[in-house]
Amino acid sequence: MADRLDTYAAALLVEWFSGRTGRAYTLEQATGSGAFLARAEASTVAVAVAKLWEPEADPAAEEARASMEERLSAGLVRGPFVVWVPPRGAVPSDEPDASDFVQRVQQAAGPLQPGGRAEVELPVSVQMAKMRDEGGYASVIGGLSRWWTLITERVNGTFHVNSAKMRRAPQSSQRREALFDQIGALSKGLETGQAVEFETVEAWTVQRLPYEPLGQSGFAIAQAPPKIDPGEGTLVRRLVRKRLKEAQSALEGVETDTKAVALAAIFDYAEHENIGSFVKSMDPSLYAGIGLLAAVVDGEVGPIFLPRA
Repeated sequence: MADRLDTYAAALLVEWFSGRTGRAYTLEQATGSGAFLARAEASTVAVAVAKLWEPEADPAAEEARASMEERLSAGLVRGPFVVWVPPRGAVPSDEPDASDFVQRVQQAAGPLQPGGRAEVELPVSVQMAKMRDEGGYASVIGGLSRWWTLITERVNGTFHVNSAKMRRAPQSSQRREALFDQIGALSKGLETGQAVEFETVEAWTVQRLPYEPLGQSGFAIAQAPPKIDPGEGTLVRRLVRKRLKEAQSALEGVETDTKAVALAAIFDYAEHENIGSFVKSMDPSLYAGIGLLAAVVDGEVGPIFLPRA
């Protein structure tokens, strides 16, 4: 049986392509070469899935991921789901954290209708220290670092905000704004040299597929080795080159109208992926014959190359 995450990633790409073309493609089979075949009446698509991370780089984290995947799949919440773990994140392996994680995922996934998505909220702490009375600046590290200017607008003085434990902030801008307001309010009570730690949440994406592809159900967990930044340029460039060669081999000899590759990758949000820039800077022979090339990130599909009409 094909890898569950590979099957689900192929199904996501096929579902997106169906909406793009107006043809109702259905994933029909996995080939012996590692590709997947989908059909819509007389039209066919072959899909190869290429994961842009190396699970073997952290065997312990990969073992914990596989164990959690089966534990979730054996639970009361049934259906084809994908949990997208943000960069440098990892599912817990020790108790009571593992049981708490299962409960939180089930609570988020349970109400989802086919095709729906939600966020799993996990508790994290953030530290803030006041460095000086002068200035109006916040240096921010961790999951909130990309919004340092918005945090700076809310403080008087010079502050350091450590959100290293937060791998992914909630996607909702309203919820992030509320968090920034909380930081601003807490900053007003600090004297120079004082620090405060407060509890908040990080948010991981969980999605339910529209149907059970190839009869597969249960949970798949998309997780890169937590000790490695899966979006680091040198790593991404090397893996894109390697995975495209593997995808070409998987698609070789498959007779189909369209050959496609789903580049599954780990970024905090789909809008921040930059895989296309790496692909387009490479030797075109690496993707010769591939009509559809797309990134699958955080449960969303972003096209890089599309078939000619």
